[in-house]
Amino acid sequence: MDENIDELEDYFCKKVGPTEGEAIKLEHVMMEKVSINPARRKLIRIIGIFGKDEKKLKEDSGLNDFFFKFHMDFLLKEGFLKFEDGIYRLTDTGIAMHDSVC
Repeated sequence: MDENIDELEDYFCKKVGPTEGEAIKLEHVMMEKVSINPARRKLIRIIGIFGKDEKKLKEDSGLNDFFFKFHMDFLLKEGFLKFEDGIYRLTDTGIAMHDSVC
């Protein structure tokens, strides 16, 4: 056996991302974080299947600027929303969450 090869280091270098089970667990944790927060549930309900522009969404949600940006950034970062042509739309994950909270 070659003395210069560290098998443990080689193993960890090959491990790129989470396993399938870990990825599913992380997805469930994110869905829980969205579903237990009433402001995030409300935003998902307001956006709905057809989407909303930022001005109308902010007005309908009743959130101040700080909380609106905070929750929208979270939903965008976690992949529940996407921003296209000035309109917030639900992703497939967001649609699944919409179906379960409405």
